[in-house]
Amino acid sequence: MAKRLAEFDYLRGMAIALIVLSHSIFLWLDGFPVLLENLLRGGTGLFVFISGFFFHRVFMPRFNYVPFLARKAQLIFIPFLVISFIGLGFRIAGWWWDGHPWDVVLLNCWYTIRNGFVLYPHWYIPFIMLTFMMAPLHILFANQRAIIQVLVLVLFSAVAIFMHRPASNTNFFQSLVYFTPFYLLGILCSLYSSALLLWRYYLLVISFIVVAIAAYLQSYIFIHIGNYHKHAFEFAGVDLQFIQVFFGCLLMLELCRFLKPGLVTNHLCFWAELSFPIFFIHPLFSMAVENILQLPLAAPWVMTQSTSIALVSTALIFIVQFYGSIAVIMLVRHLLGDRSRWMIG
Repeated sequence: MAKRLAEFDYLRGMAIALIVLSHSIFLWLDGFPVLLENLLRGGTGLFVFISGFFFHRVFMPRFNYVPFLARKAQLIFIPFLVISFIGLGFRIAGWWWDGHPWDVVLLNCWYTIRNGFVLYPHWYIPFIMLTFMMAPLHILFANQRAIIQVLVLVLFSAVAIFMHRPASNTNFFQSLVYFTPFYLLGILCSLYSSALLLWRYYLLVISFIVVAIAAYLQSYIFIHIGNYHKHAFEFAGVDLQFIQVFFGCLLMLELCRFLKPGLVTNHLCFWAELSFPIFFIHPLFSMAVENILQLPLAAPWVMTQSTSIALVSTALIFIVQFYGSIAVIMLVRHLLGDRSRWMIG
């Protein structure tokens, strides 16, 4: 049995925290520091990077295409359908509560479902299933000479930098092309892990410098907040967020290697073990905060936002989404046991 890599448990825990945290920031229109927001918007690329690493490390040595996809469907796609059905139920209740007639409610349902997802962060599931379907090509990539691998990685990265993420994340094939470099980077980090360990300090310094420069340019020179989204064949410049997150994967991996076992790392491992259920469930809490509690809109101090208010409020919203999701996961697992995997992953 392959040795468990603690740094990747820490990394997965950080990745899911970043994803939920970035989904807590959008509720605030003003006051949140631009540089900090741009640094925090990298959880998806990190998640894909980790998936690529473990595809090579765990699945490739004993790869069988049909069981591989069946397992991914069981753990990821079926829970996606279940949670989407629940989310759609909440949306229908909200539209009905707002007084919309049933023909409008049904039309809204169609507009929602045709995008391929109900809860916005769940665009990731159809995309990652497409990625898993490309497994034979990933195996072909992993078996090439190093120079070919580097050229393929550079080519996909160059395309992604100018193509950007899809508008509203609704074009799953564009997402597939955009995030493929992160998946390939994960494969290479597994394939050449011994060599990378020898150069880890150089890699740490270089990655830190690139991340710092990209984040500074995006935040203060070109003034762009968050991820870059557009239609695939429009031109809108260089995606600095891609560059930042790409090297951020390497930076965070190397930083995780320095962490020592203890209270913090134990908590990161706890987050990592619950990462996919948290991902599935937290958008329901986003809806509760935004549409039911209406905290960001109803709060009397929202018109006089400051940096401190934005930071504290985002932290509180993160806690509600993150640990609320964990509470639901614990309850569902207690009630359903192993069958809970079919519902929440």
